[in-house]
Amino acid sequence: MAHLLGSKACIDSLRVDIDDLESVIHDIVGKTGSIKCHSWKFPDKIATDVDINELLQRYQHGKHEV
Repeated sequence: MAHLLGSKACIDSLRVDIDDLESVIHDIVGKTGSIKCHSWKFPDKIATDVDINELLQRYQHGKHEV
């Protein structure tokens, strides 16, 4: 199973999961209101200000990447 990690299919599936998760989070935040907390990955940004679509565009599967 480990040989599948990093494959195009695995990355594409992960991208879909991230997109679904972001949609659920936006629905919940829309109902409960935003909580101001810093992103663990980008501590200089508020978590809700991190542009997930930009990150998904930046980090894509590449044929020549290991």
